[in-house]
Amino acid sequence: MRELVIYRELANRIQARLNCMKKDVQDENTRSWTEKHEEAIEALRNFLPHGSGIDSDISISLNDSTGERIIIDSSYHTMDENGYYDRWIDFSITVTPSLIHGISLKITGRFGKYQDIREYLYDIFATSLRETVKEFYCSDCDQLVYARISMNDLKCPNCDKEMK
Repeated sequence: MRELVIYRELANRIQARLNCMKKDVQDENTRSWTEKHEEAIEALRNFLPHGSGIDSDISISLNDSTGERIIIDSSYHTMDENGYYDRWIDFSITVTPSLIHGISLKITGRFGKYQDIREYLYDIFATSLRETVKEFYCSDCDQLVYARISMNDLKCPNCDKEMK
């Protein structure tokens, strides 16, 4: 079990995926390393904010992301003054390294009169990306699981054996 910061693990997995794509090494009878990194990125994506207006179909742009830049795409569903859903705002978040703060976020999109949503998204994503998760691995079935809390008796979702 390792404890990891989400943005660092995302950057590491994205860069490892790019490296593997140059020369993909595949184990006999198992998934390629590129696929393993993509599965880990997908598992980490699930820790990013969604709900409360943020579309659950959030994505990490693997074509544009590197170990030094993570691109996150999503949408926000705004509400009008009567509390009814109004329109969708598509936005992108570019995460880059910062010497002072660890990471820097740039949010782009057509927010118009909803500029306060940009600030809300900045706060919630900055907090989420800096959170830590624990990494568990099942050596029996080659399954990787991330969890926010320490789980002493974590069972593998694939083979139901205890994970370490």
